[in-house]
Amino acid sequence: MPTFLEVSRVIRLFCSISLFFCLSSGPALAQQIVTPLLSTAQNFRDVAGISVNYGGTGFVNTTSNFGMMRTGIFYRSNVLNLSRADWTTLSSLRIGRDIDLRTPGEISATPDKVPAGASYTNINIVGTSNLPAIIPPNPTIASVRSVAQNGYRTFVTSPVERAGFRAVLLTMAHDSGPDVFHCSDGKDRTGWTAALLETIAGVSPTTRMTDYLASNNYLESLINAQTPAVWAAYPGLRGQNLNPLLGVDASYLQAALDQAAASYGSVYGYLTQGLGLSQADIYVLRAKMVSYPVLPGQIGAEGNAASGAALLNALQNSPLSGSYTNYNSYLQSAVDAGTFGGVQTQVGGQVHADAAAYLLRQPRWIDAAIAPYTDSRDLSEGQTRMWLAGIGSGFWSVGRSGIASSTERSAGTLVGVTYRSSEQASVSAGLGYTDGSVESAAATATVNTVMGTIGGRYGFSTLEAGPYVVGRADGGWVDYQSDRPLGGGLGAASGHTNGALFSGLAGLGDVIRLEPLTLTPQIGVRVTSQTLNSFTESGSEVALDVHGLNNTAANLLLDLDARLDPQQLGTWSITPSVLLRYERSLSNPQIESTGTRYGYAVSQKSAFDSHDLMTAGVGIAAKRNALTLEGKVNALVGDGAGSTGLSGQFALGYSF
Repeated sequence: MPTFLEVSRVIRLFCSISLFFCLSSGPALAQQIVTPLLSTAQNFRDVAGISVNYGGTGFVNTTSNFGMMRTGIFYRSNVLNLSRADWTTLSSLRIGRDIDLRTPGEISATPDKVPAGASYTNINIVGTSNLPAIIPPNPTIASVRSVAQNGYRTFVTSPVERAGFRAVLLTMAHDSGPDVFHCSDGKDRTGWTAALLETIAGVSPTTRMTDYLASNNYLESLINAQTPAVWAAYPGLRGQNLNPLLGVDASYLQAALDQAAASYGSVYGYLTQGLGLSQADIYVLRAKMVSYPVLPGQIGAEGNAASGAALLNALQNSPLSGSYTNYNSYLQSAVDAGTFGGVQTQVGGQVHADAAAYLLRQPRWIDAAIAPYTDSRDLSEGQTRMWLAGIGSGFWSVGRSGIASSTERSAGTLVGVTYRSSEQASVSAGLGYTDGSVESAAATATVNTVMGTIGGRYGFSTLEAGPYVVGRADGGWVDYQSDRPLGGGLGAASGHTNGALFSGLAGLGDVIRLEPLTLTPQIGVRVTSQTLNSFTESGSEVALDVHGLNNTAANLLLDLDARLDPQQLGTWSITPSVLLRYERSLSNPQIESTGTRYGYAVSQKSAFDSHDLMTAGVGIAAKRNALTLEGKVNALVGDGAGSTGLSGQFALGYSF
């Protein structure tokens, strides 16, 4: 039977899919077509979709892979012989370029009134001075259709016309602002250009044909006005519908599509082989025209992966999209492949959260390293011990719910001094350096820390027996360096910053003598504060501005140290010991980091999420005269994300 977790994931997936379809197809929420109508450029419209009055749905066209056309990117039109009012209206759309597909003769007869702020580019598609005649002698509707179909086929077969359409599409791909393209009537050269754009966008063939035929609706008043004159000039056409002559016919567009299939295997083959467009060109055009409310692989994503996927989705609306960028190539290829390829787990910077969680546990390793020499029970009053302690540790947290697993390694050295000032009191101080590394989600962070520690111990009767109190304060400077390979051709994001680490420990214990065993139970509270300053990553287009990480952790500590009485082995005195520790987090142990890119935020949680940590360790100390050597091995087990760890310490001390 399926588990509760599996059932919940299925329900969540179903709800996400249902929500998407509500957002993308529901008329109340889908984006409406609000393109203004121009009385002097009747065939002016947005390539994104057709209004209801002219045969469309009134909403933007949907595309393959659950995409939706963007409005205000590419407009199509007939000649821009605009009235003052229409010129003002068109100028308000902030058109960046007017692409005129006409011949010099057509332009001379009716020049464009270019919108304010727009540049003007003429790309003569047919390559001749004037447009060839399309009405055959003694025309019939059948002969008109035949001539027009042949004309559309030359869109595919003519090298000159292919070069023209290539120039149009590349111009639009490289432009940063909205473009308007047009010929004289905005139906043939313009209609084929629009059909190519819609094919690149992934609009269905049925919708593409509907949009193409909409020219008959937009140009209806002009067709009706011209019909009497055509009937008078060509009596054989009298009484017939003149849309095939003055408007468009489905067979025209189909003739070009069929020719593209015959010559290049498909329209895509025509675009890449016939027009010579690269995959990057196609991806840029598609990104300009299409947004994807939900990306393939985004539905069902959890945790950090879901947050990373949301960032990749949001960046569709950034300058990285619709441009010749690595991000644009990656995202569009991911749409085609139907998968993020793992980038969603890497892009958010989980390693920063894991590094902060690692820092909050650094005092644990300091505890283990210096504990043998801050005890001071084997020192005489007024005696001093110099000590050197080396530590090495590994810690692993198994991620869950979309959070990647993490690995931590640490090695370092501390040097210090302990002084027993009286029968009841001792003080200690030390200075050390730890070199740490944290790995998660294919990223690595180097965390180097210079630490100082100072503490003391006071026995109510004596340090050798009975109750006592202990306190210690640690403080350090942190150097942080991260490197995050992102995959998908997005490069690697690197960052560097500094920070600080402070910790305070207060405890109450009791030294209990049970010959030949000494038990030392202790209860305490440790509060640790960690800071990493904000920084900006470099090296990738999706590198993050990482917010500062400031976290405080409070932990309850229950320790039991058991030591056998020293055993003589030659000239050495040997003391074995066992340590048991339970640590309970009094705050949320999971750390969250936040970064932004182009104002879009992404949050990530650390893999470490254990409220309870249990430690078991064994050690052995060897003493000869004033010299003491001690080694320890500790094993850690946590709840929650299944954290485990191993640590080892080796220390030497000299008393005088």
